[in-house]
Amino acid sequence: MNSYSMTYTFDGKKPLKTALLVLALGVDIVNLTFLISAAGGDYVKFAYLAVGIALMLALRLPTLKMTYSLKYDFKDGFSVKRIYQHKEELVLYLCGEFDLIEVNDESALSEDAVRLFSCRQDNPLIVIKTQGMSYVIAPDEYMLALILSFYDKTINK
Repeated sequence: MNSYSMTYTFDGKKPLKTALLVLALGVDIVNLTFLISAAGGDYVKFAYLAVGIALMLALRLPTLKMTYSLKYDFKDGFSVKRIYQHKEELVLYLCGEFDLIEVNDESALSEDAVRLFSCRQDNPLIVIKTQGMSYVIAPDEYMLALILSFYDKTINK
Protein backbone atom coordinates (compact mmCIF):
# COMPACT_ATOMS: atom_id res chain seq x y z
CA MET A 1 0.00 0.00 0.00
CA ASN A 2 1.18 3.52 -0.67
CA SER A 3 2.13 5.77 2.20
CA TYR A 4 1.19 9.35 2.96
CA SER A 5 2.57 11.61 5.67
CA MET A 6 2.10 15.09 7.13
CA THR A 7 4.43 16.95 9.46
CA TYR A 8 3.79 19.63 12.07
CA THR A 9 6.84 21.44 13.42
CA PHE A 10 7.03 22.77 16.98
CA ASP A 11 9.89 25.28 17.00
CA GLY A 12 8.51 28.10 19.13
CA LYS A 13 11.32 27.63 21.66
CA LYS A 14 14.06 27.78 19.05
CA PRO A 15 15.41 31.21 20.22
CA LEU A 16 15.66 29.92 23.81
CA LYS A 17 17.36 26.75 22.59
CA THR A 18 19.88 28.78 20.60
CA ALA A 19 20.62 31.05 23.56
CA LEU A 20 21.21 28.09 25.88
CA LEU A 21 23.52 26.42 23.36
CA VAL A 22 25.51 29.67 22.94
CA LEU A 23 25.91 29.87 26.74
CA ALA A 24 27.00 26.23 26.80
CA LEU A 25 29.60 27.00 24.14
CA GLY A 26 30.93 29.84 26.32
CA VAL A 27 31.14 27.45 29.27
CA ASP A 28 33.06 25.01 27.03
CA ILE A 29 35.65 27.70 26.25
CA VAL A 30 36.06 28.49 29.97
CA ASN A 31 36.34 24.74 30.68
CA LEU A 32 39.11 24.48 28.11
CA THR A 33 41.09 27.21 29.87
CA PHE A 34 40.58 25.43 33.20
CA LEU A 35 41.80 22.17 31.65
CA ILE A 36 44.93 23.79 30.24
CA SER A 37 45.59 25.53 33.56
CA ALA A 38 45.08 22.30 35.53
CA ALA A 39 47.39 20.38 33.18
CA GLY A 40 50.00 23.08 33.81
CA GLY A 41 50.11 22.23 37.51
CA ASP A 42 47.27 24.23 39.09
CA TYR A 43 45.30 21.23 40.34
CA VAL A 44 42.59 23.32 42.02
CA LYS A 45 41.35 24.13 38.52
CA PHE A 46 40.20 20.49 38.18
CA ALA A 47 37.46 21.30 40.69
CA TYR A 48 36.43 24.30 38.59
CA LEU A 49 36.51 22.09 35.53
CA ALA A 50 34.14 19.58 37.18
CA VAL A 51 31.72 22.39 38.05
CA GLY A 52 32.01 23.72 34.49
CA ILE A 53 31.20 20.31 33.00
CA ALA A 54 28.13 20.00 35.24
CA LEU A 55 27.01 23.51 34.19
CA MET A 56 27.57 22.70 30.52
CA LEU A 57 25.42 19.56 30.82
CA ALA A 58 22.72 21.50 32.69
CA LEU A 59 22.57 23.95 29.79
CA ARG A 60 22.66 21.39 26.97
CA LEU A 61 20.40 18.56 28.13
CA PRO A 62 17.13 20.56 28.28
CA THR A 63 17.64 21.72 24.70
CA LEU A 64 17.26 18.17 23.37
CA LYS A 65 13.47 18.26 23.67
CA MET A 66 12.73 21.95 23.07
CA THR A 67 12.05 21.61 19.35
CA TYR A 68 10.42 18.65 17.65
CA SER A 69 8.12 17.60 14.84
CA LEU A 70 4.95 15.54 14.83
CA LYS A 71 4.60 13.28 11.82
CA TYR A 72 1.27 11.79 10.81
CA ASP A 73 2.14 8.67 8.87
CA PHE A 74 -0.28 6.44 7.03
CA LYS A 75 1.22 3.18 5.84
CA ASP A 76 -0.87 0.09 6.54
CA GLY A 77 -2.44 2.03 9.42
CA PHE A 78 -2.35 5.48 10.96
CA SER A 79 0.42 6.43 13.36
CA VAL A 80 1.70 9.64 14.93
CA LYS A 81 5.40 9.95 15.74
CA ARG A 82 7.18 12.66 17.71
CA ILE A 83 10.55 13.29 16.10
CA TYR A 84 13.30 14.95 18.09
CA GLN A 85 16.74 15.79 16.76
CA HIS A 86 18.23 12.68 18.37
CA LYS A 87 15.35 10.18 18.51
CA GLU A 88 11.86 9.28 17.35
CA GLU A 89 9.01 8.02 19.54
CA LEU A 90 5.65 6.56 18.63
CA VAL A 91 2.83 8.55 20.23
CA LEU A 92 -0.23 6.92 18.68
CA TYR A 93 -0.96 3.91 16.51
CA LEU A 94 -4.59 3.25 15.65
CA CYS A 95 -5.71 -0.31 16.21
CA GLY A 96 -8.57 -1.97 17.99
CA GLU A 97 -11.66 -0.03 18.96
CA PHE A 98 -11.69 3.75 18.74
CA ASP A 99 -14.11 6.58 18.04
CA LEU A 100 -13.61 9.62 15.84
CA ILE A 101 -15.32 12.86 16.87
CA GLU A 102 -15.13 16.15 14.99
CA VAL A 103 -14.74 19.28 17.11
CA ASN A 104 -15.44 22.70 15.62
CA ASP A 105 -13.87 24.84 18.32
CA GLU A 106 -10.52 24.27 20.03
CA SER A 107 -11.90 25.66 23.29
CA ALA A 108 -14.37 22.74 23.44
CA LEU A 109 -11.53 20.26 23.92
CA SER A 110 -11.05 18.67 27.31
CA GLU A 111 -8.01 19.49 29.43
CA ASP A 112 -6.63 15.93 29.35
CA ALA A 113 -6.78 15.54 25.56
CA VAL A 114 -3.32 15.15 24.01
CA ARG A 115 -2.96 17.76 21.28
CA LEU A 116 -1.05 16.38 18.31
CA PHE A 117 -1.04 19.41 16.02
CA SER A 118 0.60 22.82 16.00
CA CYS A 119 -1.66 24.90 13.79
CA ARG A 120 -5.05 24.03 12.37
CA GLN A 121 -4.95 25.93 9.12
CA ASP A 122 -8.24 24.85 7.51
CA ASN A 123 -8.06 21.27 8.72
CA PRO A 124 -10.82 20.00 11.00
CA LEU A 125 -9.99 18.94 14.55
CA ILE A 126 -10.61 15.24 15.07
CA VAL A 127 -10.67 13.70 18.55
CA ILE A 128 -9.65 10.04 18.66
CA LYS A 129 -10.95 8.29 21.76
CA THR A 130 -9.23 4.99 22.38
CA GLN A 131 -8.55 2.95 25.52
CA GLY A 132 -9.47 5.78 27.92
CA MET A 133 -7.24 8.33 26.17
CA SER A 134 -8.18 11.24 23.92
CA TYR A 135 -5.90 12.45 21.14
CA VAL A 136 -6.62 15.51 19.01
CA ILE A 137 -5.29 15.56 15.46
CA ALA A 138 -5.72 17.99 12.56
CA PRO A 139 -5.37 15.88 9.41
CA ASP A 140 -5.90 17.23 5.93
CA GLU A 141 -8.78 15.93 3.82
CA TYR A 142 -6.74 13.20 2.15
CA MET A 143 -5.33 11.85 5.43
CA LEU A 144 -8.81 11.88 6.98
CA ALA A 145 -10.22 10.02 3.97
CA LEU A 146 -7.47 7.40 4.29
CA ILE A 147 -8.23 6.88 7.97
CA LEU A 148 -11.99 6.65 7.44
CA SER A 149 -11.75 4.22 4.53
CA PHE A 150 -8.99 2.01 5.98
CA TYR A 151 -10.68 1.57 9.39
CA ASP A 152 -14.23 1.68 7.95
CA LYS A 153 -15.26 4.41 10.39
CA THR A 154 -17.48 7.48 10.32
CA ILE A 155 -17.03 10.77 12.13
CA ASN A 156 -19.37 11.54 15.03
CA LYS A 157 -20.25 15.19 15.51
